[in-house]
Order: sequence, then C-alpha cells, then structure tokens
Amino acid sequence: MTHNTIRARLAFSFKAEAYQLDATIDLDRYSGEIGEAPNFHLLLAKAGGIDPYSYLYDALESHDIEFSEATGSAALSCRDGRFDWPQFELHRQDDQDMQVVSAIAERTLGVRDLEQRADLKAALLAAYRAGQGAV
Repeated sequence: MTHNTIRARLAFSFKAEAYQLDATIDLDRYSGEIGEAPNFHLLLAKAGGIDPYSYLYDALESHDIEFSEATGSAALSCRDGRFDWPQFELHRQDDQDMQVVSAIAERTLGVRDLEQRADLKAALLAAYRAGQGAV
C-alpha cells in the first residue's frame, strides 16, 4: 500500500518577522472521525516550534495553507494548492476495500489482477461492502 502524504506550507509575518512553515504530513496517521480532517494549522505550528496558545499561533491560523506533492490516494484530492479531505477519505476507503477484495480474489479464486476482470471486481467489491453495511 502506498503511503498517503502531503506537503503543507504556510508563509506569513507577525510583528515584522517573516515565518515560512513547511512540513510533510503522513495522512495515514489521521483516520479519526469520518469527515474530521486533522488540524493542519496545528500540525504546522508544532513542526515549526510554535506554541498553540500564543498570539503567533493566532496569526498563523488566519492564513491559508498551500498543499502540494501529495502521494498515494491523497494525490487525487490535491489540486491548485488545496486539499479536499472528504474526497481523500473516500479514495482511501476505496483503496482499503480493494486490498481486502484483491486478497480474497487471489486466495480463493486464484485471480491476481482484478483490474483485468472488471465484472468480478465489481461483484466482489459490492459483496464486501454489503457485508460491511456500506451499500
């Protein structure tokens, strides 16, 4: 499985001092409540050694983060400096479901590449999701 990472950057000034925050974030570490994105401002602040209970942090929060260099499923959800967390969650869930279904197909049917069998892929995926209550 490919790791899901994204580069987050934020440039701002506070009290006539310029700050350039930059961090690569491992998105696989954040899979809490559905629809609840990690606090990217807080993650950048921590990476930059900024106290989240400071005026500097308040200034940081008032600026938009630029996202780039996404890997894995995150690449499908990162466009024009923006990152769509709900879309990423859907792609990540699809990838996880396909890993399970692919393993079942190989183990029980001897099918190693479900991409070559779109009908079987769709049927197994639907059955798996029905069993999960996701249909």
